[in-house]
Amino acid sequence: MVKILYVDPKNCISCRACEVACEREHEGISHIDVYPVEDVEISVPYTCRHCENAPCVTVCPTKALYRTDSGVFVNYLRCIGCRQCIVACPFGIPKFLDIHKVIVKCDLCRHRLIRNLPPACASTCPAEAISFIDEDEVTKIKRGVELSKISEAVKTARTLSYLRT
Repeated sequence: MVKILYVDPKNCISCRACEVACEREHEGISHIDVYPVEDVEISVPYTCRHCENAPCVTVCPTKALYRTDSGVFVNYLRCIGCRQCIVACPFGIPKFLDIHKVIVKCDLCRHRLIRNLPPACASTCPAEAISFIDEDEVTKIKRGVELSKISEAVKTARTLSYLRT
């Protein structure tokens, strides 16, 4: 079963532990950023979506960016630093690392995955806003959220119709 990085902003407490964990695993470079959204009083841990049909992979002229069943990764030996992936990514995720003249992005802590460990951001998050779970589990979570919304709407409708009679 394929596991994915699931982010639930409702649980994020803006502690930035995920950023610190990522920096620790990637020689001082964090591939995740926590953005507070003040209008709705939440924070969003923001990282690569590892898209199934990743535009960054499609535009890469040297095939330095490639997709496996696990996600989208970078072969740094092939990267020529053209930055086309930066332009193509709809989420603004790849970053150009000037010192090495290559792009960098989340690799799901590949060195940890090999040892059957979850990405550092997921294992570090104290609020469980970031988890590394099976795709099926994400589907169950989403269904649960939608069923709760429908249930609340039905309860509200019943209450309103009761008040009208």
